[in-house]
Amino acid sequence: MTLAKDLKKGDKIRFDNQNLIVEKVEVSKIAKHGKAKCRIEALDENNEKKVFIVLSEDEISSA
Repeated sequence: MTLAKDLKKGDKIRFDNQNLIVEKVEVSKIAKHGKAKCRIEALDENNEKKVFIVLSEDEISSA
């Protein structure tokens, strides 16, 4: 398990029952809701781009 904010390009993760390879991670600053968020772009096994947003403190499982 890895925190979302610690992901780097090339990391292999498992998200939404899919194995993905991280392409890009953007971490936002803390906003009015009090939590920083991460926008993660990743490629699945068919090289289709997946984009999802999670809290920076959320744990993401490794593939």
